[in-house]
Amino acid sequence: MVSLHLPSFTPSGGLPCDSPTGRANGGLAPRPRLPMLLGFEGGLASNPSGSTPLSTVSLGDGSQRRRSLGEMDEEAQLQELGWSSATLVNFVENASTSLHWVGLDGTILWANREELSTLGYTADEYIGHSIVEFHVDKVRIHDILRRLLAGETLRDVPAQMIHKDGSIIRVRIDSSACFDETGEFSHTRCFTRTVTADRPDTTERQKVDAYSMAWDSLALAHWLEGVNQRLRREIDMNEALLHQMLPPKVAADLSAGRTVPPEAFDHVTLFFSDVEGFTHLAASVPPGEVINFLNVLYTVMDYCVSLFPIYKVETIGDSYMVVGGLHEHNYTHAEAIADFALLACRA
Repeated sequence: MVSLHLPSFTPSGGLPCDSPTGRANGGLAPRPRLPMLLGFEGGLASNPSGSTPLSTVSLGDGSQRRRSLGEMDEEAQLQELGWSSATLVNFVENASTSLHWVGLDGTILWANREELSTLGYTADEYIGHSIVEFHVDKVRIHDILRRLLAGETLRDVPAQMIHKDGSIIRVRIDSSACFDETGEFSHTRCFTRTVTADRPDTTERQKVDAYSMAWDSLALAHWLEGVNQRLRREIDMNEALLHQMLPPKVAADLSAGRTVPPEAFDHVTLFFSDVEGFTHLAASVPPGEVINFLNVLYTVMDYCVSLFPIYKVETIGDSYMVVGGLHEHNYTHAEAIADFALLACRA
């Protein structure tokens, strides 16, 4: 059994890291401080005593070698453990999980083969570009970067990424930031998992889409109802104006699009009225008062007309003209005109 005792390891993601400027494996992957990524049978032990941490390698024959990790560089540590940096680079480069690093300005510094394969891009098409280009929701990815810059560790964050063929890939992101020895931000460390078969989330999304469509349909129906009501009011106003200008039968035929043929009436009764002294009245009072006077007078006379089978033809100045027996055939038009005149005088 081999056990490894390493200093200052925090399971929450606080792994030391180098500057991402160095690349290995043909420029495809930067070289992290790989010893910290190792785990052997027996796992990683803590150092509760607080003493100077040592590397303990237990061999099968019971013998032990103890050396201070502080006295060993990375290559020496790897050699002590029987690993090479190339082995670890190969491990992360060919991992079955999508991995990438993003710099301070959002530029993708490195991505492993799984990430490139999942999204369908070549290294040149992906690495060196802004991570924002490959996310559907630009606001969400900017918020993710902001939280990482603040030192927050993200777990299971949903996102949507854009495949090279234009399709949308739904993913979950686990990520944390790497800071150098001076505390300056170096890069992010992101693990991306595709969740296209995530049934619960898909169901929720389908519900949201259904609610959205229902809301849009309701809003459209409400808008159409408002348009119909306004149109109906305009039609009613036009018909009312038409009935004021023409006899009801003629107005109805015109509204229905029918042609109105000319008709002849052998007997009709006409009514004319004038306001006595109107010319002097109009010259001696302000125009506004004259208009108000005529409006009150004709409103009363219009009401009187509506009580009888007669038709108001026109008002010109103070003159008021009514006809009976013209808009419809009847033999009581003279009587109707007389009754109207008497009622108008009393009103």
